[in-house]
Amino acid sequence: MKRLSGLAIACLLLVTAPSAPLAGDVLWFTGHSGYDEGHQDIFALLATVGGVVDLVETAPLPDLSGYSLIFISLPGFFDGSDYFTADEKARLNDWLSVGSHRIVPIGEWDGFYQGQDVMEDLLAAIGNPIVFNPGAYDILCGHCSGTVTDDPVVDGLDHVCYAYTATWDPNVGAPVAYAEDPNAPGPYIASNGTDIPCIVGIADGNVTSDPCGYLAAVGGDEDSKEFHRRLYQITCAGEVAWACCLPDGSCTLLTRMDCLDAGGTYFDGLRCNEVECEAVAVEETTWGRIRTSY
Repeated sequence: MKRLSGLAIACLLLVTAPSAPLAGDVLWFTGHSGYDEGHQDIFALLATVGGVVDLVETAPLPDLSGYSLIFISLPGFFDGSDYFTADEKARLNDWLSVGSHRIVPIGEWDGFYQGQDVMEDLLAAIGNPIVFNPGAYDILCGHCSGTVTDDPVVDGLDHVCYAYTATWDPNVGAPVAYAEDPNAPGPYIASNGTDIPCIVGIADGNVTSDPCGYLAAVGGDEDSKEFHRRLYQITCAGEVAWACCLPDGSCTLLTRMDCLDAGGTYFDGLRCNEVECEAVAVEETTWGRIRTSY
């Protein structure tokens, strides 16, 4: 047996640790002068499919590890000069390199929305061709019907509810669902048209937040609920993501390949509220300590 140098060699021993508290796998971010029109309905809806949402209301973006879905709600609404930093953009870019990860930037209706600069800055930084196009006023919160394409997040749905609104420019990005209002300039839900990075833009917060009640447990719109469940469960490639227990004991929805790449354990057909994850702790030791054990 070869003799090793006198320097201690670090070695990792795997030991079972107590189950860690379940961390959020969805981030709802309103930092950088963002505006939150209400999130109770969507938080409750995602909980029914195992989602746990972290609400972060101040910048900077937190550590993104463990999240599979990030909503960025109306950044710059109160201060159009409040931009994402280079570090935050770099971390978003890196996070989006995983196909199971999805960002939903939420815009707002009105033509003097100063935050559009922040939104465009963010979208450009993450390589997304969608351009925010404000214009018309949010007239009312009403039931909607419209032409829905075969994109995985809306395939088979008759409509997704929304407020009559200015939306995304139809000349850039890939339209997913169109507004009922014939005067609206384009689709109000749009994809950036790529599987990676996976970005689904929502032009108006009322599609997703509380004021219109589309996602309410009682009296909510079923197609709108299904759309938001799909945002959580389906990738831009149309793959269904299932529970993945990560080495730190947290659970998030990933595809099988992304789960294995992250060193996780994949549970096909199960959600995070249907599995129990245990953290795998590491203990630092030296070769000398290991040798004396035998």
